[in-house]
Amino acid sequence: MEKFDIAATARTPHLSFDPETGSFLLEGESYPEDTKKFYDAPLSHVYSYLETDVDTKATFAFKLKYFNSSSAKVLMDLFIAIEESAVRGNQFKIEWHYAADDDNMQELGEEFAEELDKAEFTMVAF
Repeated sequence: MEKFDIAATARTPHLSFDPETGSFLLEGESYPEDTKKFYDAPLSHVYSYLETDVDTKATFAFKLKYFNSSSAKVLMDLFIAIEESAVRGNQFKIEWHYAADDDNMQELGEEFAEELDKAEFTMVAF
């Protein structure tokens, strides 16, 4: 399983994943011209990781300022994969970081959280 770290651009978020420590970070803005092209390769490693038996509690941190609807679909698919892995017994913590004055990002996080049962979902205002 590969570790990766992709720097943010004006239209794409910082993506970082370390399978050894079980830490995943998605931070910034997400409205790439080709969402599939941007996310497919790096997230394929995350999906492979989610299909294994994970020894430690992994943390997925989402620190998004903005994302478009095609990115929302990517996020929802990722949350579903995390939940399915948690149902199989793996332990995950999802942290949804949002600015305290950003009601929209708070509501989006709450909506994502409603879709999960086994994976721990924490809202983190800053």
